[in-house]
Amino acid sequence: MWKVYKYTLLDLVRNKFAMGYALMMLAVSAGLFLLEPDNTKALITLTQVMLALTPLLALVFTIIWFYNQYEFTVLLAVQPLHRGAITRAQYAAVSTALLGSFLFGAGLPIVAWAPGPIGWTLLLTGAALTFVFCAIGLWIAVGQRDRAKAVGIGLVAWVVMVLVWDALLLWIMYGFSDYPIEPLIVPLAALNPIDLSRILIMLKIDLAALLGYSGAVYEKFFGTFGGMAVSLLALLLWSLLPAWAAVRAFVRKDL
Repeated sequence: MWKVYKYTLLDLVRNKFAMGYALMMLAVSAGLFLLEPDNTKALITLTQVMLALTPLLALVFTIIWFYNQYEFTVLLAVQPLHRGAITRAQYAAVSTALLGSFLFGAGLPIVAWAPGPIGWTLLLTGAALTFVFCAIGLWIAVGQRDRAKAVGIGLVAWVVMVLVWDALLLWIMYGFSDYPIEPLIVPLAALNPIDLSRILIMLKIDLAALLGYSGAVYEKFFGTFGGMAVSLLALLLWSLLPAWAAVRAFVRKDL
């Protein structure tokens, strides 16, 4: 597993997409801090960019990369290597490469201009989303033989998590505001890693009051130490479960 991880990671380090991703995030992050004198406002804008771009790029890149490396993966599978070890090594390598690109592009400006709780929370959630959507992308790619279909499924999943899920939660909260739905809202928020990351950053910036009833619900739960621990555990599960599903699917896959 270590040799597969090492070779895959060395190959990804030279990948133009990974380098372009790092440089793009660096340009966007540094540009926001240079143009906006208020670092908090710059972090808010950077949060919106990160929550949209990081999952999308991690998801699409992982899917396309898997298909581009499929022949090499098949070659590894016929060697005396366990299929599960191959998939775990590839997931770890892709996640590490994209995590390095994200931390280089967004981390350096944040450390230089806004090294505080908000900045560290943004980096932590961005790193978590990288692992989550690399796992989801790998799971989708392993389960589909057609590249275009896999990319389409990935894009639909991204649109649902970025746009549709928030609209659904708001409809539930305002449509059933006369009923005690607080126990339902928190689990629904945890079912979307992007929404969960947004809530964690929002509470650090102290913008919960601007969201009215929904913000009060989120702050009541996620604003506590226990709520923070549960949310981080949820993001960890979002990373592990799709990765485990991808490993299991590849072990059973007819190559």
